[in-house]
Amino acid sequence: MKNIKLTLVLFFFAFTGFITSSQANNHVKLYAIDCGAIHVSDMSSLSVEGLFDGQEATLAVPCFLIRHPQGDLVWDTGLEDTLADEAGGVKSGVWHYKLEHKLPTQLAKIGLKPSDIDYLSISHLHPEHTGNANLFAESTFIVNEDEHAYMFSKDIKPVFGSYYTKLEQAKTVLYKERHDIFGDGKVIMHSMPGHTPGSAVLLIKLQESGSFILSGDLYVHRKGYELKSIPTSNTDKTATLASRRKLELLAAKENARIIIQHDRQDFNSLPAFPQFLD
Repeated sequence: MKNIKLTLVLFFFAFTGFITSSQANNHVKLYAIDCGAIHVSDMSSLSVEGLFDGQEATLAVPCFLIRHPQGDLVWDTGLEDTLADEAGGVKSGVWHYKLEHKLPTQLAKIGLKPSDIDYLSISHLHPEHTGNANLFAESTFIVNEDEHAYMFSKDIKPVFGSYYTKLEQAKTVLYKERHDIFGDGKVIMHSMPGHTPGSAVLLIKLQESGSFILSGDLYVHRKGYELKSIPTSNTDKTATLASRRKLELLAAKENARIIIQHDRQDFNSLPAFPQFLD
């Protein structure tokens, strides 16, 4: 009888331990990955109002990995990995681009390679957000329908297309206003046009850490957010202003923290990869 009781006790603890571990593994996890940096010696292009003329800044270039029980999502793919082979980075006018670690090398730290990623999505098509998009051609590409049309249009594809050309033939999910990626309300893309015709933000609801919104380039840095400045690289100012109002309403509704993706302080406030939030 004692042996039976002991067996039952051990089984109980083993079983409850398994449940606890299983529940932990079922949490949505948010990883922030350093996918480069951009030093800007003159930020005049970040404000049509002239608010930053002659000022310098170093911008973050993040990628994000969202691990969900139903699959892995990469949001934005950073600067092109070949930049890591350039000692000292690359300069182009007032822009100085640097990359220390290639994205596949970083994913390998947690046992992943690009072909393991189930879903790829982007805030918009610009090169610091799509630099490694071709690595994920085997993933399901989720993108706003207007952004997709813009990406592969005859005017834009010759300019930026080399970064994401393989996605044209990828399995693709198009959406208009919002897309619930896993169908459970925890990871949702929201259309926020203006910076580009189909720009988007990503809402992530974490069990322990609360809700976050990854803002793409709706704002470029925290100071621009505070001053509500409009960058010169902007396809529709009216749409941008409307999207910013929409973002604030969404953040209030979801009690979500807005992460300005290019802001160094916002990026550094997140756990350093391979640590994560859940």
